[in-house]
Amino acid sequence: MPRKLSQTIKSQLIAAVVTLLAFIFCQFLLDYQRERSESEAYIESASYGSLLRAELDRELNSLLFISNGFSSFIKVYRNELKQEKMQAILADLWANAHHVRNLAVAVNYKLAYVYPEQGNEQMIGVDYREVPSQWPKVKLAIDSGQGVLDGPLNLIQGGNGMIYRFPIFVDHHYWGMMSTVIDTNSFLQAAFKDASNPHFAFAIRTADQKQVFFGDPTLFAQKNIFIQQSEVPNGVWEWAIDNQLRHDLPGRGLGVVLSVMISLLVGSIAYFFAQERYYLSAGALMDSLTGLPNRRLLDSRLSYIHAEAKRDHKRFGIMVLDVDHFKDINDQYGHDVGDEVIKAVAARLKSNIREMDTVSRLGGDEFVIVLKDQLSEQGLVIVATKLLDVFKVPMLINDREIAVRLSIGLTLYEPASEVTLKQLLKQADMALYKAKQSGRSTYSVWR
Repeated sequence: MPRKLSQTIKSQLIAAVVTLLAFIFCQFLLDYQRERSESEAYIESASYGSLLRAELDRELNSLLFISNGFSSFIKVYRNELKQEKMQAILADLWANAHHVRNLAVAVNYKLAYVYPEQGNEQMIGVDYREVPSQWPKVKLAIDSGQGVLDGPLNLIQGGNGMIYRFPIFVDHHYWGMMSTVIDTNSFLQAAFKDASNPHFAFAIRTADQKQVFFGDPTLFAQKNIFIQQSEVPNGVWEWAIDNQLRHDLPGRGLGVVLSVMISLLVGSIAYFFAQERYYLSAGALMDSLTGLPNRRLLDSRLSYIHAEAKRDHKRFGIMVLDVDHFKDINDQYGHDVGDEVIKAVAARLKSNIREMDTVSRLGGDEFVIVLKDQLSEQGLVIVATKLLDVFKVPMLINDREIAVRLSIGLTLYEPASEVTLKQLLKQADMALYKAKQSGRSTYSVWR
């Protein structure tokens, strides 16, 4: 059965809509899954960040305690301070501390004591007010009366480290400053040794100067990175934490490609399903050779037309016809040519009746035409005569001229009668038989 362009276009439209919907659904599903996975990775980063911050605070508090304890000692023994005693106390504190490069005490604004002295001699006598890189934090500690963590920064004695400065007040008056110089790398490695996780990468920087002192600085520029802050004495640090498992998630480009592939597959299935459904339905109601309604569809239409005519008191006609000597055509030219003749007869019949009427093929060379809204038998005769004239012209089949003639049986339905559809078809068949007996290539009306 030849495909109809309209049905093909309809199937293509269905496939296009299904493809679009499938693409939208796949994109939504993949985006949802990706966002969910990214959210889970983000939450895991936040949890890991809390662990890191807790480990750092624990390690940092153990260092800050040195300055707090020493401040209490100064307040009690401020009138008994001697060089030897100060050095001995600093030496004891330094020996029991971890990650401390040196301890220093400034009286008023000048560094007066340092331990260990070796390698730090140049610090002695330095006035903080004359060190622009350190004075702001020193002044902040004095003004706030609280400890201040500075750095990492370049040290006077060389190298790099963090300095925790704790102001000492005696009788509510500023007395001096206790400084704990922390080895940055040693301190951070110790803080994070128990929190190491190969699935995470992180970096730390100062919030005010954006100075990255631990980890990969590029983490702060990445998208969808977890950023947290932690407070240090009179300062804030920023953390960038990357859950590296999120890099294993499929990229959005791959998701689009996957969505396109799935949607095209679904669209193709929809197209073939629509086509197959059409052909299945057409095969049940249409003749596979000619595309005309078959007996099943003819019975349906006849039932409707019969009920309508009976209700509205209308007449309709039935024409039963077949090809004269069709067997001879098959025998002479072959069944392939015979099929082409049947298709040509169907096309010629359909083109010579009204749109409102029905041409159907019952099988072989037998056709039935239902003519609606007829006033009398004369109308049927006019149509039959026209068809007989049309078929006087030979058909060109496979470059051969073949003479095709018809015999036609006619019957008219009268609404006042109680004739059934089965009886009407029987009447038309009997009229056809009479036409054949009359010499064929003619019509006969049942009376």
